[in-house]
Amino acid sequence: MYHPTRGGVRGGRDQFTWEDVKADKHRENYLGHSIKAPVGRWQKGKDLFWYTRDKKSQNAEMEAAKEEIKRIKEEEEQAMREALGLAPKRSNRPQGNRLDKHEFSELVKRGSTAEDVGAGHAEAARVQGLGFAREPRPWEEPGSSKPSLGDTPAEEENVSLPSQPAMKTADDSEDESRRKRRREERKEEKREKREKHHSREDRKQEKREKHERGHSRDSDGRKRHKKDKERRRHDSD
Repeated sequence: MYHPTRGGVRGGRDQFTWEDVKADKHRENYLGHSIKAPVGRWQKGKDLFWYTRDKKSQNAEMEAAKEEIKRIKEEEEQAMREALGLAPKRSNRPQGNRLDKHEFSELVKRGSTAEDVGAGHAEAARVQGLGFAREPRPWEEPGSSKPSLGDTPAEEENVSLPSQPAMKTADDSEDESRRKRRREERKEEKREKREKHHSREDRKQEKREKHERGHSRDSDGRKRHKKDKERRRHDSD
């Protein structure tokens, strides 16, 4: 006569929980979903009913904030004493905000981080970036796939693997091409140095020639001046 009600009767009130609404795709259709089932990092640890608080309760809130600051300072001091070895270490420490069951399931299922879970329950798109795929081997074709585990040993024996010297020759050819490139670069550098040296020598030679020309002009002028003097003396005599 006094048996408990069956599940699903009276509108399924006994089966409804706000935790299920957090992960529901139609969560926006529930009245009060932002208050009863908040999702997001900005809502964690915040007073969602701040608009209903009276101004007279500000003093009580300030006292609570002071108590919280005092408690945090005590925790920091205790942690510092434990780090310095002045106090024994405690085994049971508060571990901050923990994930609920839906957040934990999302974290395990997708392999995402805590920031992704806190930002919402939407499925994050996976982007396969550089380095995701395995590099093809030289003996594999571009469209070939891995052999399945169910293949017979005979098929495995028929697969012909390349010999080791072939791979070595490819590596040797790459090394040889690199060496040739380096030699060409060194030759180019030496050629540029020679050209610079020759250009400097040419400039020095030009300066030397200019200086010699100027010196020869001065000497010619002096000789003419002497000859003129001698003529004047001879004429005066």
